[in-house]
Amino acid sequence: MSQLDGTAIEQIKHLAIGAAFIQDLNHVDCPIAVLPKDVNVESLERYHDLRFRFRGNMDTTSIPDFVKYSTQYAGEGVCCFIDADRMQAETIFNIGTLDEPGHADNKASITLKKTAPFSGVLDINGRKQGQKELAEWLEDNRDFLTAFDADGVVLDIKQAVGAVRRITIESVSTSDHEENDFSGKRSLMESVEAKSKDVMPAAFEFKCVPYEGLSERPFKLRYSIITNDKPILVLRIVQLEKAEEEIAVEFRDLLTSKFDGVEVETFIGKFKA
Repeated sequence: MSQLDGTAIEQIKHLAIGAAFIQDLNHVDCPIAVLPKDVNVESLERYHDLRFRFRGNMDTTSIPDFVKYSTQYAGEGVCCFIDADRMQAETIFNIGTLDEPGHADNKASITLKKTAPFSGVLDINGRKQGQKELAEWLEDNRDFLTAFDADGVVLDIKQAVGAVRRITIESVSTSDHEENDFSGKRSLMESVEAKSKDVMPAAFEFKCVPYEGLSERPFKLRYSIITNDKPILVLRIVQLEKAEEEIAVEFRDLLTSKFDGVEVETFIGKFKA
């Protein structure tokens, strides 16, 4: 009689332990099987003419296409989750119900894309620039811009650009002296002022569509000058965070209205199966 080595004994032990649990498999809620350690489960779906069930992920930046695709597969249990902070949304078609949960792997998703003008104004926001650089940016974006003087009067954009190009820095020094019998006091004050031959703009309004599919909106730009040897110019968007919140609300309300009367239930938030 041949002797069993350690490997064979180990295999017999695993088979015996596995067989001891087979009778309990019929008492669980979901189907399970006891498999040897080195056996893999392989799907044969790819060898069939058709898939066993439909699943996939449609991804787009177009609101009309996202709504059209989601509406096409609308039905019981179809849910759309809107993440307004990230300007994203996802429709899950086979999320199922509590009694009949689905695999939640058949989806459509959308991420809104910033337009080129909106990306441009965000890029320039708060950036320090020279006269030539800012003047060229204003000229390139004149179709989206309106200039205002200090009294709120609309300026011709060409006149505003000319004022930016022709800034003069004036410096005035004042010296005060005071002499007493036992003391003396001297002070030196210097004032620096930026001027232009043209009427100086005080603010700008930049009007554009921020994301594809949303409405056009204005952004107020505060114009300031840092007076050094050469003027440094800055444009800053006023209340940018508030504008971004309003854009997010518009995106949320727009998607919710698009699914009104359609069997797609909308939620604010994200879903993870």
